[in-house]
Amino acid sequence: MTILFLDVNAATRGERAAALSQQTGWEVTSVATVAEGRAWLLKARFLDLLITEAIIDAENSGFALRDAALARFPNAHVLFTTRYDLTGYEAKISGWPVLADAPYSLEKLIAKSIKALEIDPPTQMLVLAEKSPPPSLQSGTMLGQYQVLERLSYENESETYRAIQVSVQRPVALVLLRPELLHRPEVVDRFKARERLKASIMHTRIAPLYEAGTVNGLIFYTRELPRGRNLEEITLAGETLSERKVAELLYGVAEAMDYAIERGCYHRRLESRDIFIDPQGQASIVNIFRPADSRSRDPKEEVAALIALVEPLTTDGKARGLIAKLSEEERDWKGLMDSLDDVRDAMRERSIMRRIEAEEGGGKSGGASTPWWIWVSALAAIGIVFALGNLAGTATPNVVAATILRTPEMVEIPAGSFKYQKNERRSLPAFWISRHEVTIGQYADFLAALKKTAATSFDHPEQPKTKVTHIPPKWSDTYAAAKAGATFNGQPISLNTPVTQVDWWDAYAFAKWSGMRLPTEEEWEKAARGEKGLLFPWGEKSAKDKANLGDDYDANGKKGGKIDGYNLFAPGDRACADVSPYGIHDMAGNVSEWTASEFRGESWPAHPDFPDLRIPVVRGGHFALKNSDDLLTTRFFTESASETTLARGFRVASDVAPTK
Repeated sequence: MTILFLDVNAATRGERAAALSQQTGWEVTSVATVAEGRAWLLKARFLDLLITEAIIDAENSGFALRDAALARFPNAHVLFTTRYDLTGYEAKISGWPVLADAPYSLEKLIAKSIKALEIDPPTQMLVLAEKSPPPSLQSGTMLGQYQVLERLSYENESETYRAIQVSVQRPVALVLLRPELLHRPEVVDRFKARERLKASIMHTRIAPLYEAGTVNGLIFYTRELPRGRNLEEITLAGETLSERKVAELLYGVAEAMDYAIERGCYHRRLESRDIFIDPQGQASIVNIFRPADSRSRDPKEEVAALIALVEPLTTDGKARGLIAKLSEEERDWKGLMDSLDDVRDAMRERSIMRRIEAEEGGGKSGGASTPWWIWVSALAAIGIVFALGNLAGTATPNVVAATILRTPEMVEIPAGSFKYQKNERRSLPAFWISRHEVTIGQYADFLAALKKTAATSFDHPEQPKTKVTHIPPKWSDTYAAAKAGATFNGQPISLNTPVTQVDWWDAYAFAKWSGMRLPTEEEWEKAARGEKGLLFPWGEKSAKDKANLGDDYDANGKKGGKIDGYNLFAPGDRACADVSPYGIHDMAGNVSEWTASEFRGESWPAHPDFPDLRIPVVRGGHFALKNSDDLLTTRFFTESASETTLARGFRVASDVAPTK
């Protein structure tokens, strides 16, 4: 029996928790605040009973903790304790038992806890009595054309499995009516009624039902496995969400919920495992909807529960501020969408160039799919920019059609002092750095090598377990166009074009595979500015035509590239004036670059606005960033090491001379 016990009174909390722990089989975790309770819930594997004070202070309540607990553990029981009169709070109590006579005795606390476990609905008690039984279907079992892989969840009347539709090799979620309930006609009828309702819901943000069937007497249906990761996986990976991602997530979920509820659908409470975020930052949900004869829910309570579910995933000030603002008043699903309209409109109004600049400074947008809301975020810039027309009217790129840059060409940077940032002198031992940014062709060799060795051989030790590939978004299309030396919807591209849309983990793995590493910020800056600390790689005078920068960038693609010849990224083998005193190319422009750390070592620097947040730093300008005197000294702080953008790549470094 797993119990979470919240008591704000330090004088009584320990004694009461100890009394509960003395009951046979009861494991008790005591907390003093709602925040501590929520933090525990994120890591907990089970919860049978939540005991919490109902009214805590003006900003916190046990009702919010109850909502967060049931969102993660829908079959848990709840017991409220209180020092106050709860008249008028009946709707928030929602029928859960209350221990009201504080200070209560230890005997009353134990007796009320036992009773709380006995008065829950029979369906919930059934789940508790049979907690985590063995799966009804073993891995490898075939149901028609579906092969079972693993069980994902266990519910009151069903089990959900990850499976493969063998005929088309499509991953699906297979929902099975629990075999021991097949003899109960009312349960079978209820399961089939839900099948029919789920099949009737057609919305891009709601996972569709594929097929319903019966094989060997077993009743099941299959549905889409949403793209991306669910909130539970993101939480377990220790990742957080930015303001932009929070806004898109909440809006997407609200849009899906409002669509279904407007059509008369009922639903169970959303859980962390039901809400997915795809690689483009768009939200979708599992089809949780049920016929109208099921239990109805208050939309305002459900919106509050969703906000409470997302709140622990926010760390930066803007995201926390958005959550706090949305928590100030009650609203239904449509009201939540209306509240987010201004936030999302402000994000949409930014140009693609400004969005990419914001990404390099710490703000990251999500992408989308075919509906109108697909084009609202920065990764949508990938689709928009690749969809640009031809480059008629731009300057003619001066490309040296020479050999393909199959391996990074390394250049020695001699030992000695150099000017760092504005006026600081630092010293470095000799090191080597690649003359060019890592190319599409070089990265393709890396991906090919991964197929022949252990997939995790070159991963950073702290790489999130949920990251299972180093393949960038839209890689197959990009690589095919690069191999052909063609244009990709109007954008010139070749195997010598810098690889982009790679996150820090990708860059680290490539560098390790190649026998090298990522350059530190100090190394990057010395290689770019030389010993004297030049403002630009070529000298002290600004020259818009010497680097591939954003002074001629056109988001529509029709007039871009008139100054430097390229609207987007340029191939590394072109004739280039963006060359440092050591002969290193494209430090001022083309694409910005990941670095390893501020100093030698494994640790990342602290974010200047959030000292507790340590993240890798990006250096250098890019094709959408305008020319300025601080291109080589600005430190761009990302949101996380998992961030990607069309305007960012990397180069490699080494402590030893390259092997000939």
